[in-house]
Amino acid sequence: MRILENKLTVASTSALVLSVAKSLYQDGWSYEYISRIDFSAVEKLAEELYNITPLFQDVLLIRKRMVRHLVTQLMLQHPRQQVCILGAGLDPLGLKIAEDFPIHLKAIYEIDNACVEEKKELYAAISFDDDRLYHLHADLTNIPLLMQTLIDTGYNPDEPTLIVFEGIMPYISEEQFLRIMRAFCSRTRNNAVVMDYMLQNEDLPFNFVSRANDILEVLGSAFGMPLRQFSRKKILNLLSLLEAEIFEVYDMQAAEYILNGHNKKYHLRGEGMLEMVAFSI
Repeated sequence: MRILENKLTVASTSALVLSVAKSLYQDGWSYEYISRIDFSAVEKLAEELYNITPLFQDVLLIRKRMVRHLVTQLMLQHPRQQVCILGAGLDPLGLKIAEDFPIHLKAIYEIDNACVEEKKELYAAISFDDDRLYHLHADLTNIPLLMQTLIDTGYNPDEPTLIVFEGIMPYISEEQFLRIMRAFCSRTRNNAVVMDYMLQNEDLPFNFVSRANDILEVLGSAFGMPLRQFSRKKILNLLSLLEAEIFEVYDMQAAEYILNGHNKKYHLRGEGMLEMVAFSI
């Protein structure tokens, strides 16, 4: 990554998703932030995926919008709340939360093992300065380092926390997921999690499987690793091991209806390859 003509040129998973969903960022600090990123390095890959199915873009847009919707709902449940955005990448979600919640927010911790310095540079370039928002460099799978980095920066494990776990499940194992979540479990179950996962082919409509396989093949080749898929049953089993209280599970059909008030593109469970879940731990 490098700054080129006052724009950050990027090539990463985070950049691909952000390039597809950048139409969501049309005002405020998020717009200023996005306008300083050059997405040319991922345009070819995004076009290749769009040619497989235009639903690729629609799914990511719904995922991003649904994360915002759930964050808004969950933020209002506590008067002062911490937010941990795990695997934050380049997404300016922290900016959006800081703008939208001047009162309910205590602190935002954006955590990743990549893009951290570049993101700081972008925040500085748009003159965004909010002492509640922290950029932390840590490997999510190194639990002792992750938690010590958070605590050293002011994170309090005993206070309510909202954890955003977006776009991470395809890249970690079940055991890694459980270890990460257990690190955030609270005695009073006042920590909430928003996360998504890619469905197994068995949970997809028959006519969507070939497109799903093509998308997975392109992404796996681009990122140098196969992406992990999960059944809803498997996710619910994992959450039961955490003794999590599940608020709701949303497939793309449910998410589209909640966000738009009708279903235009998703009429069957499993269309879109993704599901989302909100729960407390």
